[in-house]
Amino acid sequence: MGGGMRVLRVAFGMAALAACTPVLETRTSYRDTSVPITSVALFDPAQFAGHWDVIASYQGGACGLDVGVVTAGVLDLAQRGCSGDVSQSVAQVSGPGRYTPKDGVNKGVEHWVMWVDQTYRTAVIGTVGGEFGMILNRGRDIPADRMQAAREILDWNGYDLVRLKMRP
Repeated sequence: MGGGMRVLRVAFGMAALAACTPVLETRTSYRDTSVPITSVALFDPAQFAGHWDVIASYQGGACGLDVGVVTAGVLDLAQRGCSGDVSQSVAQVSGPGRYTPKDGVNKGVEHWVMWVDQTYRTAVIGTVGGEFGMILNRGRDIPADRMQAAREILDWNGYDLVRLKMRP
């Protein structure tokens, strides 16, 4: 067999392998991933439970988040879209101030609660990869000082504040 045929077989084999390789989904990142990210060390899932309004986010379409505690290590999440759709998921608590939804838009991606005010009225959540981030509040009206604190937390954790979208 000639050298040309051998090259063709190798090329065909490489093409066949490439066709079988899964394509990794690339997601937009809204943060500088070289900046360390933090989560709330004394996070209390029971206090985090309840209804949250989305005040601002990097991914549009979410208007609310309902959180329930199933067990000490499992949360029940219902992300409410502005169009009325609901994405239901359970999430495993994976560390202090961290949980990983099993379903939904960001399934399998660990969420970090980067900040929550002392009485759990305002929270900032995001991901290490920066593909997700939002400011949550108990109700649509957020005081200016808590909004400023939430924005500062996003900035401190490497998020691009210019790309943050306020919910209408």
